[in-house]
Amino acid sequence: MQTEVTMLLRFALICGLLLVLSTNAFAQTQSPGKEPSKVAVQSYGRHNMGCMVWTDGCVNCVRQKSGGDFSCSNIGIACLPKEIECTSRVPEPAK
Repeated sequence: MQTEVTMLLRFALICGLLLVLSTNAFAQTQSPGKEPSKVAVQSYGRHNMGCMVWTDGCVNCVRQKSGGDFSCSNIGIACLPKEIECTSRVPEPAK
């Protein structure tokens, strides 16, 4: 009788431990609300108002006029972002 109770307690403990471990593993695979790459690219645009077109290789952003609003594409499924670079700046005024 004692060994059956001990075995049942061990079984319950192992099941509980597996449940906790699997819940933690599942929680780590959930993606955040916004893709980190897209947030970084949009932040770049807010801080570099003279940049008209910029990209990280996954997300491309375009501003219609200097200092104005901009729009960005969606990130690809299996894209690995690179360092953000400005590919087009506001033209320099003629002197």
